[in-house]
Amino acid sequence: MADEKGSSNEPFAHDDPSTQIWTSYLSHAETLDRNLARSWKGDMDALLIFAGLFSASVTTFIIESYKTLTPNPSDATNALLTQVSLQLAAMSNTSTPLYTNGAPFFPNVPSPDAFVPSNSALVCNTLWFLSLGFSLTCALSATLVEQWVRNYLQATESRHTPHERARISAYLYRGLVKFKMAALVETIPMLLHVSLVLFFAGLVEFLRPVNAAISYLTLGMLVICVLLYALATILPIFRRDCPYHTPLSSLWWKIMQVLRVLRRHDVEGTTVIMSGSMSAAREIEATQISSERDQRDLSAMTWTLRNLRHEAEFEAFVEVIPRAVSGRDYSAKLLLHRLLYHEDPFARLGHRIPRLLMSCTGGVLDPVVCQRRAATCMAAIWSLSMMAVHTDSWETPTPVQSNEQRRFDEFTLQDIETVRSEIPAISDFAMSASTAIARGLLDTCMEQAMNQEILLNNFIECQGKKVFVYDLQEKVNENVASAARLKYSGPLRVIRIIQHNLTALKTFLASGGAIATPKAFVLISTTYIRISTLLEHISQAQPTPDALSLATQALSFLHSFRTHLNQAGFSLFADYASSFLGGPLQPLPYEAFKTLRRLFIKLDLEQPVARATQTRLVSCLDGALDPHGESRVPQSIVNILLGLARALRDPACALKAKAVIGRGMRFFASEDEARKALEALDWALPPPPPTLDLFTGHMYSNVKIDKGRSSALLGPPPTSVPRRHETY
Repeated sequence: MADEKGSSNEPFAHDDPSTQIWTSYLSHAETLDRNLARSWKGDMDALLIFAGLFSASVTTFIIESYKTLTPNPSDATNALLTQVSLQLAAMSNTSTPLYTNGAPFFPNVPSPDAFVPSNSALVCNTLWFLSLGFSLTCALSATLVEQWVRNYLQATESRHTPHERARISAYLYRGLVKFKMAALVETIPMLLHVSLVLFFAGLVEFLRPVNAAISYLTLGMLVICVLLYALATILPIFRRDCPYHTPLSSLWWKIMQVLRVLRRHDVEGTTVIMSGSMSAAREIEATQISSERDQRDLSAMTWTLRNLRHEAEFEAFVEVIPRAVSGRDYSAKLLLHRLLYHEDPFARLGHRIPRLLMSCTGGVLDPVVCQRRAATCMAAIWSLSMMAVHTDSWETPTPVQSNEQRRFDEFTLQDIETVRSEIPAISDFAMSASTAIARGLLDTCMEQAMNQEILLNNFIECQGKKVFVYDLQEKVNENVASAARLKYSGPLRVIRIIQHNLTALKTFLASGGAIATPKAFVLISTTYIRISTLLEHISQAQPTPDALSLATQALSFLHSFRTHLNQAGFSLFADYASSFLGGPLQPLPYEAFKTLRRLFIKLDLEQPVARATQTRLVSCLDGALDPHGESRVPQSIVNILLGLARALRDPACALKAKAVIGRGMRFFASEDEARKALEALDWALPPPPPTLDLFTGHMYSNVKIDKGRSSALLGPPPTSVPRRHETY
């Protein structure tokens, strides 16, 4: 009773919380077991059906062929009838004696006991009986495998508690591996293959005494089938992407591994010996980083995008782009980068995403669907614009090329503005996306202008040598969509037009116009087209001295053009920061910190900045702090704004910035950035006036100031360091 009572108070096994740790194992193990059982059962069912039909066919042939192994009863009857016929013929023939030496005369008739089966019959029946035996053995083995699999699943699922089921499953699965059941299952189809070969060989021998031509024809078919079977066996060993496979392939794989014949190239290009199974080697080759894998990924994704014709299906694909870009898989980023410039419009993301974005306009879709789709498209556009922009100048054309060959252009900016006007709720996404596109276009223009400056500098240093002029002309022609696009009367007129375009661009930037708009990039692209046209005139004017003078003029234009682009970058930064810092506190745009960091990194802080832009930057810094000096935005954004202090050259802006930073100094999480900003602002201010020596010798002064000592303690005067107060 005591034992029963004590046992009744013990907790049940499934109440133990530790059993829950086996749940994860069971979820994966049971899935693997079911998939393995489903695969084996499908193979065995197919073998059973084929083995049954094939055994019936072989049995039909054996029923006819085994008779050739035993004497035919009709042969004895025929022999007796032949003897009677001979005797009757002898009786009717008077010349034939009926008795010989007192004994009756019997004609010579073959004896039935003298029957011996032919070699052809022996070979044919041997092969066919072996074929039937292998076929039935295959059917029996398939039946046993299905029974074993069923028992395995029942044993692993018979218990209720997770830890018991898990341990039974691990125990039995270890037995599967230990006793090579997978290899056994793979060997069973080989029995049927051997049975087929034996049947065809017996068929050849069966037909040989009947008709040699038919026998040789069957033999030729058998040889061809054996060769194809051997090819299907060997080919997947050396070409892991080959879909063919036979049960003998695994055997030959192991043999060649022992002989150390199989080798492959690893990621670093080193030749290594292959180990493991064929499936493991195939997975390694399919997933190993290589240019072939990247090309396969591109082909597969191109096929996928071509089949995503419905907008809802393509929207699901676009939704995962930001996560793929922010991940650590560089291959995924490279794939998306190639899809941006794909030649097929249905596979080119730079073409399809803006089209999907424009489907949100017109009031056709539900407002909730429109808002979700617009946010998805703009998040993808932002991610793609922020991704791997340093390769754009080498893998993509310049901004003057056709829109089909560019990532996102001013027309995409117009599409974003249109959607933003109809769906104001996605303004935060629209601001970040348009800013990222604009920064990418500025980067492309800047890099192309720098390349042109390098070419012109080399051209001037080489004094217009013919070989270099040819290279320059080739580069220019690559950057210009058509040599006949702009035809002017002469280079002087082109120079005047460039001067006018540069003035118009500077006026636009000084007026504070928005940069992330089509108008700004129309001005920028037009200016670059005119400069490219001047480069065409330089290439045509070689090797005359006019080419060198034109190159010098073009070099100054490119320098001014890059200065304007840098000013446009500052204006773009001010536009974006002012969108949420220029007034009352507003929610941060989509990925505000990453966008600001990208804008800040691309700025040249040593170049002059327009005074109006400096004022806007100081206002943004002031807007980031409340009247008491506390930060209204994350400290990371404040640090970026503090980093712009090096670009402030106007004394009034520098003084205001110092006051703002001083007000919020005690609230900063780290004072390093603030101190660096204050040091940069000190150099932007004019030097203080010289100190009057009025009171150094006053009669009430007890100690006369040692000016030499004070100078040594304070260091050199600020006037010893050159100060730059120039503005854009």
